[in-house]
Amino acid sequence: MLRTCIWLAIAVLLPVTAVAQTAAQQQTRGQPVLPGVADTTIAVALSGAFRAAADRTLPAVVFIAVEQTPQAVQREMIPLPPPFRDMIPPGQPQPRRGSGSGVIVDARGYILTNNHVVAEASQLTVRLVDGREYTASVVGGNVQTDIAVIKIEPGPGEALPTAVLGSSDDLRVGDWVLALGNPLGLNFTVTAGIVSATGRQITQGGLELESFIQTDAVINPGNSGGPLIDLFGRVVGINSAIFGSDRFVGYGFAVPITLARRVMSDLLEFGYLRRPQLGVSVGPVTAVEAEIYDLREVRGALITGVQNDLPAQRAGLRLGDIILSVNGTPVQDNADLITRLAGLQPNETVALGILRDGSQRNVSVTLGEFPRPQVQEPRAQEPQQDAPVQVLGFTVADLSPELARRQGYRGEGGVVVASVPQGAASRAVGRGTIILSVNGRRVRNSQELREIARHITPGSAVALTIHDEDLGEVLRTYRTRQ
Repeated sequence: MLRTCIWLAIAVLLPVTAVAQTAAQQQTRGQPVLPGVADTTIAVALSGAFRAAADRTLPAVVFIAVEQTPQAVQREMIPLPPPFRDMIPPGQPQPRRGSGSGVIVDARGYILTNNHVVAEASQLTVRLVDGREYTASVVGGNVQTDIAVIKIEPGPGEALPTAVLGSSDDLRVGDWVLALGNPLGLNFTVTAGIVSATGRQITQGGLELESFIQTDAVINPGNSGGPLIDLFGRVVGINSAIFGSDRFVGYGFAVPITLARRVMSDLLEFGYLRRPQLGVSVGPVTAVEAEIYDLREVRGALITGVQNDLPAQRAGLRLGDIILSVNGTPVQDNADLITRLAGLQPNETVALGILRDGSQRNVSVTLGEFPRPQVQEPRAQEPQQDAPVQVLGFTVADLSPELARRQGYRGEGGVVVASVPQGAASRAVGRGTIILSVNGRRVRNSQELREIARHITPGSAVALTIHDEDLGEVLRTYRTRQ
């Protein structure tokens, strides 16, 4: 008994001794010891973990500028008073622009992002944190999971930073996570929070999206497609949605990386997501069902319907069966079951642990495949256009003396932009812009511009000198479409 008391006394005194030693070290270094100030060692260590995780992954995060095919807008639809509205030429194409985020996951240039970021894009421009820019192409996307893969082409011998993919299966509520992306024009931003829930179901755009990671790390428009990472800098999710608002309201949602990785693999190999099919409808097990079926705990997925001539029926599953496990892993609810099945492949045989008539048994099921989504018809080829439109992205006309006078231009030569049918150049010029030089070469007429355009390759950087009535000559740059 005496020995026990001595050990207890030592255990109690150890923390006090440690605090005293810390105070002594601070006094030795000339630092004042303030009464009541907490030890910040753990906080500093956490700050270091945040910093290291961000440093590890941020170079692989990209900003995605999205341009969609311009659409003609009727003057009547423009919210301006008639005198001003009538000054707008009818039917002029109005380019639509947006932006999002992504993360490079393969040194060959493959980037994971959200499907809603790149859907219907006519041009994608990707910018890295170090300033490098590329034109990207869409490899494929899936609406149900909101995952897409795009690709950039690095130059010969050019190295791209890549992120490390972790496992979302290991996430637990309360784990620290960081959201990386480009929200609200604040490019390459990092926010911190915790995992608030896993396996969360939300409805967005009329679709039931399964098994989201819920987090209170701040996610805003522009974060979409960026990575959610753990304290080791490993990607555990792809930021996707904000609940109930176009601004952060306390919670955001991310697609688990385990699911995103599976989608990416299918998109690269098959061009679409192959979805395994069991052939049942399921619901959660409530306390009522647990009492009826004599379950010790309220968990599992209750089969509420069995489709004819599909794998579940052929394997003998019945209405009222409760699925308790998949390949030996416990199933918490119907969303958990759907998530686990989504990680499997069609034609894969799976062992389901079920409860029927008060007894547990195993049923072996060979999964089917949901019908392949309808492939969209390819767009009709646009009519052949002259060299400036094909490469530079705009058409021009010779500059008339009358137009030059109206715009206050008193120099010699130059051309005027007649139309900008493609999105890339629309950031640099608009209809009526007077162009004086291209890549340092003076332009006196439209024929000279066409000659210059013949030596510009798709995907090249272009520098234009244009006339501005107030500033004189102004430099504008952009990258041509590949």
